[in-house]
Amino acid sequence: MEEQLQLKGIGRLLAGFGYRYGSEVQLHEVLATVLDKAGHAHVREYRLDASNRADFWLDGLVIEVKVAGSLADALRQVGRYINLPQVRGVLLVTTERWGERPLVARPAWQGKPFNIIRLKRQAL
Repeated sequence: MEEQLQLKGIGRLLAGFGYRYGSEVQLHEVLATVLDKAGHAHVREYRLDASNRADFWLDGLVIEVKVAGSLADALRQVGRYINLPQVRGVLLVTTERWGERPLVARPAWQGKPFNIIRLKRQAL
C-alpha cells in the first residue's frame, strides 16, 4: 500500500509539469531535476540484473521512461522489471498518446503497484 501511494505521488509530481526536450536522454535530465528538487533520492540507469537496467531507481521503485514505441513493448519491459524480487513497483512515464488511456486488462504482477502517466510537452 505504501508503494502504491509513493507511485501515485511521484506520478502526480511528474505529470504536473510541461517538458521541453529533444531526446529521451534530455527528458531524463529534466525528470532527474524535478525528482531532486522534490527530495526524491534516485539513481539513474540502475542495473537491476545482468539484462535489465531501469531509467530511475527509487529504493525499490522503478521509473521507466518511454518517448517512442508501443504500449505492448513497454508493458513487456515493465513485466520483466516488476517480476524481479528487488522491485516493489513500477511507474511507466511516457510522452506517447497510449499513456492517457486506462488499461483494459491490467496485469496482476504479484500484486505489486504499477501506474502509467503521460507527460505533457511544453510549447516553445
